[in-house]
Amino acid sequence: MQGQKIEMQERPRWVFWLVLLGLLAAVIFSIAGGILLGSADLNVSTVIDVIKLKLFGIENEELKRSAISIVWELRLPRVLLALAAGGGLAVAGAAMQSVTQNVMADPYILGASSGASAAVAFAFVVGGSLATSTTVISAFAFGGSMLSLLLVYSVGMIGNTGSGNRLVLAGMAVSVILTAATQFFISIAPDTYTVRNITSWTMGSLTSARWNNIAIPFIGSVVGSCFFMFMSRAYNLLSQGDETATSLGVDVRRVKRTTIIVVSFVTGVVVAAGGVIGFIGFIVPHIIRILVGADHRRVFPLSFIGGSLFLLWMDVLARTIMAPKELAVGIFTAFCGGPFFVWLLYRKNKYGRM
Repeated sequence: MQGQKIEMQERPRWVFWLVLLGLLAAVIFSIAGGILLGSADLNVSTVIDVIKLKLFGIENEELKRSAISIVWELRLPRVLLALAAGGGLAVAGAAMQSVTQNVMADPYILGASSGASAAVAFAFVVGGSLATSTTVISAFAFGGSMLSLLLVYSVGMIGNTGSGNRLVLAGMAVSVILTAATQFFISIAPDTYTVRNITSWTMGSLTSARWNNIAIPFIGSVVGSCFFMFMSRAYNLLSQGDETATSLGVDVRRVKRTTIIVVSFVTGVVVAAGGVIGFIGFIVPHIIRILVGADHRRVFPLSFIGGSLFLLWMDVLARTIMAPKELAVGIFTAFCGGPFFVWLLYRKNKYGRM
């Protein structure tokens, strides 16, 4: 597997604004779609009545209690979690690809998701009542994600030549080990309830999204993404190589360490809320670079919006394609990720670039 540096490509400014406005319009449409679509049929007027009731206290006597519960307690928190989690994972993937100078890098491939999943499985098995706390689960997920990334980074980035290739290979190896650890915890789980909980984490699902448990992943994803956007200039220079970045005043070692911590935090809180949802950090940044170029001042904000849209619609598919039965959202992101990877290889073979 050949590592490919991210080449800086310029696009006209109007292309960025056109894509930005198009994605923002798509977000508004998608939020409405995410609330309307599901196993229970709702119409637009019902959704509007619920929002008017909750935000402005304007009550419609014909509004059913079940509709209020579906819109406000179930679907709206789920839509908000999908937007934040998808955006955070996409921006984290773009940042990892920059610091490793390898277009194959993302939190999933580099073992962050597997580390978080294994830590959460461990928490369910040994934590007992503590495992019901969102804060405890988030802490375990963050710790597992960070330890995994630190291990991968320490192994894969030794030396200079081919370090990006070794990082991806190290990530794959660590992911296999941590996946085995997760399976081990499943096999020793004390009851079927614990097994079901761990399995749901490993497959990815936004079913548990509620107002009382989306604050941490929502704020964590937004804050982490804002950090990367603030550091856009440093990531632009890192994409040109460590020596170039250092000569232009970037503390490369500090930026890479900080990136590992922030990526671990974003991945950890997302896994804690929705389980392992792979390939978003791999797919979305590539699409955004194809559209607007590789300037991270454009890539990061557009990746956040694009990742939000991608996960939101994958979740809509997960809960509607076999309604009333619901599938794991991680299945659909993987279905998209595999063919996209093949397409990138085709582009590489035909055009000499990804």
